Amino acid sequence: MSGLKVYSDLTSPASSTQLIEQTSAIKLRSPDPRVKNASYSRFRSSSAFTLIELLVVIAIIAILIALLLPAVQQAREAARRTQCRNNLKQIGLALHNYAGTYGYFCPGGVARSGPTGTNWCRNDPVNYKGRAPWTVLILPYMEQTTIYNQFNFNEDFTVLADAAVYMGSTTNNAAFNQRLSLYWCPSDPAANATTNVNNYRGVQGGGNGLHDCVGAATRFFTNGILYINSRVGFKDITDGTSNVFLVGESHYNTTLQHTPAQRASGWASAASTRTDGSLAPNLSAASLGINSWPNNPDVTSPLYWVMSEYFGSRHTGGCQFLMADGSVHFVSQNIDSLVFQRTGIRNDGLPVGGLPF
Repeated sequence: MSGLKVYSDLTSPASSTQLIEQTSAIKLRSPDPRVKNASYSRFRSSSAFTLIELLVVIAIIAILIALLLPAVQQAREAARRTQCRNNLKQIGLALHNYAGTYGYFCPGGVARSGPTGTNWCRNDPVNYKGRAPWTVLILPYMEQTTIYNQFNFNEDFTVLADAAVYMGSTTNNAAFNQRLSLYWCPSDPAANATTNVNNYRGVQGGGNGLHDCVGAATRFFTNGILYINSRVGFKDITDGTSNVFLVGESHYNTTLQHTPAQRASGWASAASTRTDGSLAPNLSAASLGINSWPNNPDVTSPLYWVMSEYFGSRHTGGCQFLMADGSVHFVSQNIDSLVFQRTGIRNDGLPVGGLPF
């Protein structure tokens, strides 16, 4: 009976009207704004970074860059060092081809006098300008015949740029000013398209105090392979071609950017036997320690005697040397000084104790 009562209540006019009013009231009622704002707040907070989160992300990125940058720099230096090694390989091949053609290695530099007599390196006040250095003589064997043909070998070569007393003939001075990347070590910032520097020196000998002649600005050695007017064949290298330096790296260069009186050397610089200014810019000796000159050559211009007795490079820990047998090795700046000096001598007959290659 109760079911009938409910039915009758729903079917009555009053009850129907009341039900419609209640339904309308429910439909027209707006949602609670607090609920809406709470939901929006949760959505907003979950879809954006807070300041702390952003700083953490930035810190992580900075750490990753700091870890990655040294590796990138090391990879680039390894590539530059490989290119430098390849340059020395090409130089070695050219020197060997020259020796195969003539029966001896090319002179370290052609000069009017030397290396005989007393004070031969500084005895000429007039005809002191030299002729072709070894760096020019081997150009045909490095596929650089075009540049080679620009020089006149019967005229004086330039010794130093922008110095009247050391400038060669008009023809040879123009050729001197050319840039040649074959003689650049990529790790040396001074070797670029604005300079004609040479990062590779012929080894004129070795030993501390064993120089053959002391010029006004340079020490001259004659116990190596490439020296003034040298004519050394394989038979003369009695210490063994794998035990004697032929060419070594050097970043001790005088450039126009930082050289007093603008007297800069270049890859085509000749030797000079001038009485008060004897020089051999493209030769050096295994005499003083690798990278041991205390000044920065990019800031302080090396003295000419520094160029003639120091080897060094921008590679960390040492520099690379071309041996007389054509191999290239990285030599540590911590090498025993006596071993280093003996390796620059072609025929002293003394053991070097095993080179640390």
